[in-house]
Amino acid sequence: MKKIVRLWYLYDFANSFASVVLLFYYPLILSEKGASNNWIGISASIATGILLVVLPYLGAYSDRTGRRIYFIRLASVLMLLAILMMAYLTQKLPVFSTLTLIILSGLYIIFQVCFQGSYVFYSAMLRSIANVENNAKISGRGLSFGQLGNVIALGILGPIIGSSLIILGLSGKPLSFLIGGVMFIFISLPFLKQKDSKSNLEPIRFSYKYFLKQIMSEKRIRLFIIGYALLSDAILTFQLYLAIYVRRVFNFSDQMIAYFAMTGLFFTVLGGFMAQGLSNKLKSKEKALRVSSLLYASCFALCATMPQIPVVVFAAIALCGTSYGLVFSLARTVYSEISPADKQGEFFSIFTVFERAASVVGPLIWLLTFYLLKSFGENIQYRGAIILLALICLGGFYYLKKSNQAALDL
Repeated sequence: MKKIVRLWYLYDFANSFASVVLLFYYPLILSEKGASNNWIGISASIATGILLVVLPYLGAYSDRTGRRIYFIRLASVLMLLAILMMAYLTQKLPVFSTLTLIILSGLYIIFQVCFQGSYVFYSAMLRSIANVENNAKISGRGLSFGQLGNVIALGILGPIIGSSLIILGLSGKPLSFLIGGVMFIFISLPFLKQKDSKSNLEPIRFSYKYFLKQIMSEKRIRLFIIGYALLSDAILTFQLYLAIYVRRVFNFSDQMIAYFAMTGLFFTVLGGFMAQGLSNKLKSKEKALRVSSLLYASCFALCATMPQIPVVVFAAIALCGTSYGLVFSLARTVYSEISPADKQGEFFSIFTVFERAASVVGPLIWLLTFYLLKSFGENIQYRGAIILLALICLGGFYYLKKSNQAALDL
């Protein structure tokens, strides 16, 4: 295995230590301090808006200059600073005022902009480190190592947040922010210390109008992005509210939530490793992606109807995890092949923004569903929202199929 590939895997593994604590513990902290989870949805929407504005230019800049690791390095430092500040704010303040929530949301936005933005430059490296024969394997393994990082992080941090351990004035869930952030930077250092392959500092000319016109003129790419955005909309919205869902509907404790998350993440690792095999079996990466999207729609149907039996809940999240690993590794692989080789950063910028469109659309749909079903009680509200996510998944499958048909019509 080439060194660059090993280091590419390493970064996805490392940043999971920081991202997973915000994903699973920040919503719980807000809930415990009496704050609405709407703060997460609003913050995520703002972060997506920022990404939409800045990423196309930065992606094009990285294509011209080759400065991909430079931007990942910068984003990583800002992520560390943001999560450390969130750790101390959430620890020191027993009640969150509106001002505190605004500050926390600002730090959350910084973290998400840097975390999601770094994946533009990270994913844009795929085509240069892999070929058509092994790119699904490398993409899948990269995702798998990232999810493995999540599993290990939760395995380490789960017992810590339930103990009386205090480090640098932090304990419980805020302590997980500190440990996760420090481990992220420490593990990722070998990747971050690399030099970019080229460095051309000449100014570039970039037009958002031309960029959007180019995207719209590429029918196959346009349809693929719509389909992928719908899939991401459903999957990432579910992920955003997952910890609250199992607590409210299934009465899971913090420790049970950690075990639940670790189960899903472990099977996500398996899904990523299965991506190349499924592509080979079906003799098409795009067909493998569509099959995976249908599998995820089935997972949502199961999650919406399953009884309050822990073993069934854990089986459902295992199936969701496998589907997640397949969908995201295959989508990145297919998109890297159908987008221009010399504009990977530029095109992956729109891929990343649409992938995170769930940060805008999904939470709004989720909240609307809750409002419409409020007379039926919380249990039905959650289950109804997940049924809607299954329908969105099916919409994603439809557009992915149209994208493939557009390629055949050329």
